[in-house]
Amino acid sequence: MSARDTIRSAIDGAVRLGFDRETMERSIRFTFTVMAPIIVTLATGPKNWLVYAMVSAIVAFAGDAGGPPLARLGWMAIGPLALSIGLALGALATGHLVFVFALSMLAGLAYGLVETAHPHLLLATRFFAFGVVLAGLVGAPVPVDFLAILVMLGISWLISLASDLQDGQWHPLSVPPAASIGLSLKGPAGPRVAFAIAVMLSIGAALLAAQLLGSLRPSWTCLTVLLVMRSEVVSSFRLAVERVVGTLGGVFAAVLIADVGNHRLTLFAMALAAFVRWPAQQFHNALGVFCLTLFVLLMVEIVSPDSRMTALLLHERLTDTIIGALAAVIGLAAFKLLQDATATRSS
Repeated sequence: MSARDTIRSAIDGAVRLGFDRETMERSIRFTFTVMAPIIVTLATGPKNWLVYAMVSAIVAFAGDAGGPPLARLGWMAIGPLALSIGLALGALATGHLVFVFALSMLAGLAYGLVETAHPHLLLATRFFAFGVVLAGLVGAPVPVDFLAILVMLGISWLISLASDLQDGQWHPLSVPPAASIGLSLKGPAGPRVAFAIAVMLSIGAALLAAQLLGSLRPSWTCLTVLLVMRSEVVSSFRLAVERVVGTLGGVFAAVLIADVGNHRLTLFAMALAAFVRWPAQQFHNALGVFCLTLFVLLMVEIVSPDSRMTALLLHERLTDTIIGALAAVIGLAAFKLLQDATATRSS
């Protein structure tokens, strides 16, 4: 049986069990995408570039909008390109805490301004800020790290194209023309500006708290703020709670697997977490967060051979997520106050 027939058989079997075919196809493609750099490290040994390759794989996958090959590559490149620019600027600002904070907060301001707009704008602003903090406060990248981002973008693109071959045609482009991105802003400017200021202040507060607590990876704190803050306040509170709950479960599961110390079990758990990530996300956001957290933390375990450092990072993932969620909640409260004050003045 050919590889294509095997994949088709697996998908058809899952559909018969009640799974959505599109979700299963997405799960299979995501698993191949994020496990590709892990498989490479089995031959090369754990390398720091794995983190950059993995982030590139995830954001390229998130930016996949289908369509013809070149158009698809362009949309998939938006996230990795924003990440690379953030990393480069963060590296230049390394050692200058004020500049790192300023760049990160400006990225938060940009995210707040475009939060109701095109999803690729959100992807770009989120991972630009993540790149700034990762390079500026965690560790500056070296040339091979940028090469890993580029190579992983190419691999993600090829996997995306290969997944369309089973249907014999390219999946249609799922986004409007690129020229319309700037026209996708919705709602009046006043609330957007107020929300953008709230996001900017939340990122500043989150990073300050992480620094004061001696966080090793404050980039997780920054990303938490950008993933849970929405201009719709109620849904933001829900997302914050679900992210903390999902992260707690992921940390607990990662600790249990790390205690076993079996390399094959770790790889199997990573592949399983990647495969069920999208069905779990559709069922409940906290389950999706759980799967992705477990995957990321097991990757950290592979990269960090020092068991004490691994244990510290497992604990810190939860701590940083809670810091980011609390900062987001405080920012949302400030946003609500700004909204109420504006409504009072206008009435």
